[in-house]
Amino acid sequence: MTPMPVSDAPHEHAAMHAGATAEDLRAAIAALRMLGQRVTAPRRAVLGALASRPDHLTAEEVTDILEGGDVHRATVYRTLELLTETGIVSRAPSPGGAMRYHLAAPGAGRAHLHGHCVHCGQVVVLPLEVFQSVERTVEAATGFGLALEQSTLAGRCGSCAHAAEQAR
Repeated sequence: MTPMPVSDAPHEHAAMHAGATAEDLRAAIAALRMLGQRVTAPRRAVLGALASRPDHLTAEEVTDILEGGDVHRATVYRTLELLTETGIVSRAPSPGGAMRYHLAAPGAGRAHLHGHCVHCGQVVVLPLEVFQSVERTVEAATGFGLALEQSTLAGRCGSCAHAAEQAR
């Protein structure tokens, strides 16, 4: 499978991250209730902010989206932590160190990890299926099970790789 650029395929990426429909936001709220958690106004606001954008947001970006509302910065951080612990929200570290959050993709086959181009900064979606043999090899050799869906790999996107090849 070819990596899907986040910035070049917002519709597909948005669908993968539940940014495409109000139904996906309702499903996230229903999942919160099903897990026995209260659906408070701040939790609903944070989920709404994540659902409103197809890209991956930092806690600061969520706070900025909610600026002017009644949701304080500390509440955003606590809410993101709770939503991550419950599996409703996924997070992955960005190469700069900040965690990036998005609504978790429901259903099998939609889990993925992220690739970050060290040259242009583009983020691409990398399907987990491509890495299954690597996961098995690492676990067989070390006993360590990888959690790739929580990972960001650094590398070069197709455009930068092509440009580097042309420059040779």
